[in-house]
Amino acid sequence: MQQAKLAALRETDRRRQAQMVETLRVIRDMRREMSDMQAELLALREPQRRARQPGLEARIPDHQETLGH
Repeated sequence: MQQAKLAALRETDRRRQAQMVETLRVIRDMRREMSDMQAELLALREPQRRARQPGLEARIPDHQETLGH
């Protein structure tokens, strides 16, 4: 009787471990997909971000202006 219970418990444990492995695989795949989508979104937003920023010359004063000439 005890041997049958142990065998059933081992089988249940084996199935749960297999489910856990599958769950972790799905989570890994989802994380990769989310990372890829985030990179794609950032790449799509980059031209908009650059268009909103002033040019380099607007941010750095001319060296003669800083010297008072």
